[in-house]
Amino acid sequence: MQRTPWLALSYTVPINPSKARVYVWRKLREFGAEYLKQSVAVLPNTAQNLENLTKLSQRIRQQGGEASLLELRFLDPADEAEMTARFKAQIQREYRELLDDCAHAIGELKDRLPGPFSQKENERVKQMIKRYQKAKARDYFQSGEERELEAGIHEILDTMRDLASDVGKPFRGLGL
Repeated sequence: MQRTPWLALSYTVPINPSKARVYVWRKLREFGAEYLKQSVAVLPNTAQNLENLTKLSQRIRQQGGEASLLELRFLDPADEAEMTARFKAQIQREYRELLDDCAHAIGELKDRLPGPFSQKENERVKQMIKRYQKAKARDYFQSGEERELEAGIHEILDTMRDLASDVGKPFRGLGL
């Protein structure tokens, strides 16, 4: 098994105001961090993760908390394999949710009559694409499922193009 360099953020945040704790939790979740122990978040050591955790450490300190950013190396390969498996499971859940959303969106689009897309439909597709891009950026161990998801997003976009094309057909001969 290939060894992974890791980053660990050990932190404490004042109890009040609670928004500081919530902010830290949300940011770590956004980064895709897993917890080694309570208040010790772990991420693979990438330039982006180092930048994100450095900024978060600074923010924690500004809010009156304590933060230490460490480089981590697992001595027991089984411990490292367990952490890697947690990251893989996390991204697979996210990809599965997105795939379900894609399948649902494709079904709805194919069942609808041709016509202009609502703002809600356009936003839904944009949000799905943003979620995919964020998930792919956190797929640290290349699960391989991103190809299936990317195909689903392309199918949604192709279906939308086809429906939009159907709407425009009657107007093509008008010379507009």
